This record gives sequence, structure tokens and C-alpha cells, in this order.
Amino acid sequence: MMGGCGGKKQEDVKADTEESTSIRFMDVSPSEARENYYKDTFQKFQEETGIEVIYESVPWDDAANKLTVLGTAGQLPDVLTFTESWFGQFTEAEWLYPLDEYVEEHEDEYNEVVKGYTWEQQRQLYGHVYAVPDAFQVSGIYYRKDWAKEIGYEIPTGDDWTWDAYLELIKALTDKEKNRYGNSFRGARGGFDCVQGYLQGITIGKMYDEEGNCLLNSPECVDAFAKWCDIYRDGYVPEDSVNWGFAEMVDNFASGLTGTLWNDSEVALTLSQKMSDDEWGVLPVPVCKDGTRIIRTSNPYSYVVSSQTKNKEAAIELIDFLSRTDNNMQYCLQTGAIPVKADVGDDENYGEDGIYAPFVAQLNQQDAIFPTNYGPFDVTDLHQETLHVEMQKCLLGEQTEQETLDILSNELSSRMKKHLEENPGSKVPEPIVIQ
Repeated sequence: MMGGCGGKKQEDVKADTEESTSIRFMDVSPSEARENYYKDTFQKFQEETGIEVIYESVPWDDAANKLTVLGTAGQLPDVLTFTESWFGQFTEAEWLYPLDEYVEEHEDEYNEVVKGYTWEQQRQLYGHVYAVPDAFQVSGIYYRKDWAKEIGYEIPTGDDWTWDAYLELIKALTDKEKNRYGNSFRGARGGFDCVQGYLQGITIGKMYDEEGNCLLNSPECVDAFAKWCDIYRDGYVPEDSVNWGFAEMVDNFASGLTGTLWNDSEVALTLSQKMSDDEWGVLPVPVCKDGTRIIRTSNPYSYVVSSQTKNKEAAIELIDFLSRTDNNMQYCLQTGAIPVKADVGDDENYGEDGIYAPFVAQLNQQDAIFPTNYGPFDVTDLHQETLHVEMQKCLLGEQTEQETLDILSNELSSRMKKHLEENPGSKVPEPIVIQ
């Protein structure tokens, strides 16, 4: 039996499915490849189950606002792709249907990171599992292997591969006479994600202390943030990168303008198509100050069921179908991601010599730390504007590093403490270690 916690009884859900044989699916990050994949897969789903899936999409930049309007109007689609930063808003509004029963029945089919990190974090933050990840993205440091070889630069390994070592690599690869810069710097929306990852290497994966005070404005974090900003201010990255987003980061690395790129495993697919194997490589995320390694992983998107659906059983059946090994593998190979199921077959892309091997190795590392996110509250507005806007002010000399991190930390502390006060017995999120 597939279902969730709460809501209608299972027999009522079945009756709903019998009354309607079509459900709506919305993708919030459409592309031609994704649309083709979903439409082909939905055709297979209909052939196997008799349930029609109506494909809808909304451009990513408009998605948060569009879904808020639909949720407020009670018109959310049955199943939608979803991003982590929306959980706070959607759980507070009760727009998501819990999937605890589905997880209990199918948990053993999924890999250890899904079970021990993704779903455990959802339980920790929101009290239920609300989403099934579509895939994994794992962060790594892409670098110009040929540039390093050309200048004879030996990159540190193991515990010597620290954040300071990464900053030194950026400087070493910069050669303005050859129009080479050391890093694809991201200053626009999403740019603070890199800063967050860097600073959590100092806080060892934490975001708050036990009382809900954000840790990102500690003296040590401020010093580290200054080093990060100096990479921009001292000219080791292009001046216009203060306005770069994802596309500019990747394009300028692939074209030969920048020497390193900190991003997710999805980029490996693009680079394998645009560059030769001897031009680029992948390094793990640097170790924390105590020698432990934080694994920065995320689900590109997750599949969630709207609490407004009248076809919960059909919606959950669709998610299970999309997560089936053959379908999930096809999706991952098209999007440059790591599968969510324990059984990934013998695909060479995920083997020792495959393009995703460095990322799979990080996921399999023992005692690695999976850091916390910002918290179980709505941070959509912060992601959409506040985080990168405040960082840009600092990069352009309009405020200091201390002022920037104080503004952001005070806002996060206020939201975390409000959540603790309004939810007696709740605790701040803690990093997770999978043994």
C-alpha cells in the first residue's frame, strides 16, 4: 500500500483515483531534454498503469512566485519538482502531503545517503518526509588540469587539501597576460551558496548554536569571508563576475577564461562534451579546519505531492515510477546526476574510471559530515535576493565583511529563534554523519 501520513483514509484515496485517471505534473526547471524525458516516461507510465500525466512547466526564475499563487488559490498540480529552499514556506502553509508510509515501505530500495541524510534531515526539520529526491548533485572543484601541468603546480591531497590550499590554487592559475583567471566566481543569485559552504568548513557543518544564534559572523568566519572576497577584489577573477550566475560560471570555465569552478556533478556532463579529458579534472571539496570533510550534496530537485491533489495514490505511484532504477538511471545520465537507488547496475559512468567517479567516492567516504541548511522556516526571499545582494555590496566596497555577515546572521538568528519559540520542543538542525 502506498500513501502518506494524515489526510484521507486509504480507501478514500483509492476512490479518488478511480474517479479520475489523469494527474498534473509541473517541472520548475524546464529544458528541452527534461521535457522530452518526462513526456516519454509519462507515456510509459500511462501504458503500464492507465493513468494519464499532464505535463506542465514554469521557468525557474518565475517558479517560486507561480507556485505561491497556485498554492494560495488551491490549484497546485498533483506532483511537482521541488527545491529545498521552499520546504519552510510550503510546510507552514500545509501545501505538501507527507510521504512517511511510502518511505517506510520502500526505504530499503534507496541508497544510504537518501535514507541517512535526505530523509533524516526532513524528519529533523519538518517532522515528516515530504519529498523523494530525483537524484543527487555532489559538489566538487573542477580545475584546469592542463594549466596546472603547464606551470608545474602540484596540488595538495588528503588533509593538505584545505580551503587555504584552494585559494592558493586560484592565485597560481591566474595569468592575466594569457587572459587566464583562477576561478569562475559567482556574484549573482546563488553566489552566497559558495560562501556558505566555505564558512561551514569552519563551523564543521553547523549553522547555529543551541540557542539559535547563527555562527556565520564569528571572527574566524569573518576572516575567511574576507579571504574569499579578496579573490575578487585582488583581480584573481574577472571583474564582471560580480554579476555571474550559473551559466556564466560554466561557460567561462569551458571556454578557457577561468581555471577552477566550484559546482555540482551536473557540470561534468557539460564539460565532457565541450572539453577533452586532458584539459580538466575534479578535486574533492577541501577539508574542514579539523581535518574532517564536509560532503556538500543536494537533490537537484525532489518530487513532492500537493496536499491539494484529489489523486494522492496515483501521484505517489508516479513518484515511485520515476524513481524506479531504469527510469532514474536514464534521468541521471541525461542531467549529470547521481542515482538515488542502491542498485545502479553496471553503468560505466559511475564506475572507477567514469566521469562521476570523484563524486561517488565522496558520497562513499566514511564519517563524512553532511552540513545543515538554513533552517525549517521559509528562506525563499533570502535566496531570491538578500544573500547575494548583501554579498555584492561587500565585494563592491559598500560595506565591510563584518557588516555583511552581521546583517545575514542577525536575520537568520531572528528566524531561527522565532521558530524555536513558536514550536516548543524543537531544536536547531544539526549536521548528520553517516557511519
